[in-house]
Amino acid sequence: MVKWHELAIGSSFLVSGQIIQAIIGFAVNLVLVRYLAPEEFGRFAIVLAGTALVFSVFSLRVEAMIIRARKEQLTETAIDRYFGASVVETVFAILVLYLWMVVTDTDGKWQISLVLALGFRHWVHQNKSFFERTMPYRELALTETLVSISSHLLALVLILSGVGWVVLFIREIFLTLAGFCGLWLIGGLTIRRFRFPSLDDWRHLFGEARGIWLDAVLENGLNRLTILFVGYLGGDRAAGFFFQALRLASLPQQVLAPIVGRVAGNWFSRTENRRDRRRGRDKLLLVLFVPLFLAAGLTVLFADPVVIWMFGDAWARTADLMIGLSGFILFLTLFEILKSYCWTARQVRWLLVGRIAQYAGCAVPVYLAMVGYMTGDMALAIGQSLAYGLAFIVVLAILKKIEDY
Repeated sequence: MVKWHELAIGSSFLVSGQIIQAIIGFAVNLVLVRYLAPEEFGRFAIVLAGTALVFSVFSLRVEAMIIRARKEQLTETAIDRYFGASVVETVFAILVLYLWMVVTDTDGKWQISLVLALGFRHWVHQNKSFFERTMPYRELALTETLVSISSHLLALVLILSGVGWVVLFIREIFLTLAGFCGLWLIGGLTIRRFRFPSLDDWRHLFGEARGIWLDAVLENGLNRLTILFVGYLGGDRAAGFFFQALRLASLPQQVLAPIVGRVAGNWFSRTENRRDRRRGRDKLLLVLFVPLFLAAGLTVLFADPVVIWMFGDAWARTADLMIGLSGFILFLTLFEILKSYCWTARQVRWLLVGRIAQYAGCAVPVYLAMVGYMTGDMALAIGQSLAYGLAFIVVLAILKKIEDY
């Protein structure tokens, strides 16, 4: 049974923690952009995007399978299977990334350190799902907030001490190690004796993960390839502008992510009554639409003067890209709600239709850029807005249609 009082308290802790993290992260970022050039951010963003893309391809989304599994399904055998698969896929993805970096001669010590840190974080994130099933959101919120604040303050101290661009890599490494220690201290990690999954285990995992895996690959492919493509077209500098614009545009989702992803997804998977689940989904969409619409509108009106005032004239291009991303601001969170619903309600096939709409929406401005009507980075910014807008409309329309029957 879902304990609604505890869920409400835990949710408030998660949201409060995310707000604090967003404010401190934003403030520290204002300092970083004054000390680092756009191309230095771009260099970091390209490594980050490439790493995330590889992990999206080789990850079966074990965390989603753990969260949505019913109590009777999560047997000792199943736990061993999930634990073993999470270790194997993490090690395999790291090896693939390392070989690629060697081949492309990009295997610098900081790049390799970042890949290792992100790989270990990937495993920790999946393992945490065993603990998160019990909805201990208060403990998770406090731990994650303290870890995030510590990493940002470390970055601030280092940049003011003259460390330079490597501060971006050091912050991610510290975030991983501190996150692991924090979860260990609150008992949030599940350690099992490693057993390499058998052939039958892999068949079971692939069958269960097929729809979720494809959806995640399509999602990460769109987001990460966008950064890589901007870098390919305009170099590290253009990637730096786009990275900052996308980061700013993602702030509303960063604040609301605990509700639309973790809490809502957990609630959807625990709610047996389909009608109650749909009502909860629709109510959440209506409640969040107004503030998101307001945020998108204010971005269009004030992005140019506000970004230049905060970041300086050198970052003026980021303001233009923010305006192109206004639709992304509005629809990203709304689409994430539908994604959480589809994953837990086992309606992933409709989500995949939405992903097709995403790529179609992004392709239109990209084509216009190819024929010379707009620049490539602006085309991809507008493409992100159209992608999420079309995906949300298509998936919601399909769900409403099948639910009417």
